[in-house]
Amino acid sequence: MDYLKSAPAIAPLPEEQVASAYRKFRIQVFVSVYFGYAFFYLIRKNLSIALPAMMDSLQLSKTQMGVILSLFGATYALAKLVNGPLCDRSNPRYFMAFALFGAAVVSILFGLSSSILFFGIFWIMNGYFQSMGSPIGPKTMANWFSAKERGRFYSIWNTCHNIGSFAIVLAGGFIVERMGWRFGFFLPAGLCLLGALMVAWKMQDRPESVGLPPIQVYHGDVVKNTVMDTNESAKELFQKYVLRNSRIWLLAFSCMLIYMVRYGLGDWGVTYLTEVKKISISSGGVKSSFLELMAIPGTILAGFIADKFFPKKNLAVALIYIIGVIASIFFIYYLPENAGIWDGVAFGMAGFFIYGAQMVCTGLGPLALVPRRAVATAVGLTGAMSYIGTFLTSIISGWISDHWGWTSTFIFWIACALIALLILIPLVIMKNTKESY
Repeated sequence: MDYLKSAPAIAPLPEEQVASAYRKFRIQVFVSVYFGYAFFYLIRKNLSIALPAMMDSLQLSKTQMGVILSLFGATYALAKLVNGPLCDRSNPRYFMAFALFGAAVVSILFGLSSSILFFGIFWIMNGYFQSMGSPIGPKTMANWFSAKERGRFYSIWNTCHNIGSFAIVLAGGFIVERMGWRFGFFLPAGLCLLGALMVAWKMQDRPESVGLPPIQVYHGDVVKNTVMDTNESAKELFQKYVLRNSRIWLLAFSCMLIYMVRYGLGDWGVTYLTEVKKISISSGGVKSSFLELMAIPGTILAGFIADKFFPKKNLAVALIYIIGVIASIFFIYYLPENAGIWDGVAFGMAGFFIYGAQMVCTGLGPLALVPRRAVATAVGLTGAMSYIGTFLTSIISGWISDHWGWTSTFIFWIACALIALLILIPLVIMKNTKESY
């Protein structure tokens, strides 16, 4: 698999061609990595749309399908530990194309299956291939965009998974309703096979591989190795600033609980609407798609509010947003059966607040609680705990709904959000740990 190795540097382009080549390749690379990662979500969120039809056709329980969903989260979290370092040593052009191709093939195999055993095997495989796609965006941002502009471009790129999720949730219901649940896996997989070809054709590795200077040199950035600025080893950084840091652990548990709400509502929203509101899968898909659509302005606005009004207390924004999350869940639950467009409004409101709170807690939160040189380590912990939440909520939500009904499931989601809120309060009140270093 030598083709996955990082591309070698080639002879530098003439200086007069550098500026125009950089503009061309940056647009090309950004579009490729944006839509490339959005494609992954077409064959990641499609199961949520197919769930009602699958359970009805194959006589499967919500508990059984909850286990399948949870296997994805567990595999994804563990595989990221392997594929993150592997991605660092690989050519993202072919690494992403290979991962997208593999996930598409697995989606086709999933659609051909009827056994709960094979559903589990193929969804585990999907989780692995999906984890290969996740580190490519940050790596590409670091290779092609300077430190001064990286935040802006990264925040734009970070909306791609919402675009992919919105597209499949919106269209997937119509596909499943008119063609059957299996085509909810076949058609998105076909698009992803084309997407893999697009990535392999247009994506690039790093500027040096196309004859351009490194972005730090081109933009005149000062490159610093924050870990090497100290005598502390990576192990010491973890032990001192993360393992023994009660505030980071509180934040990590809060992230876990927010993810439990996000994936609980995201994975089971269509099933809830079809069972309780007695609407079609296509209508349920349209209404629940607003969860992903409104996540985009919610995330962007949360970052703006944090910078503008709470520059030293970013987590205060998460408190505000989690209150909105709780209100949104109540709103969804108490809407009458014939609520019409208000179901979509309620799901959009939930997406607005859930994703904003998630961005603040997982992205901005660690920056305020540890020194810069330990931020990556802290983010690793919050990320791992987040996907533990994904694993737990998939099983628990399905099991509660099977045994105690949807009312108890909503109580569970509200409890998760409320506990996350209570955990964050002392973190907001206390002085930022970072200020003492």
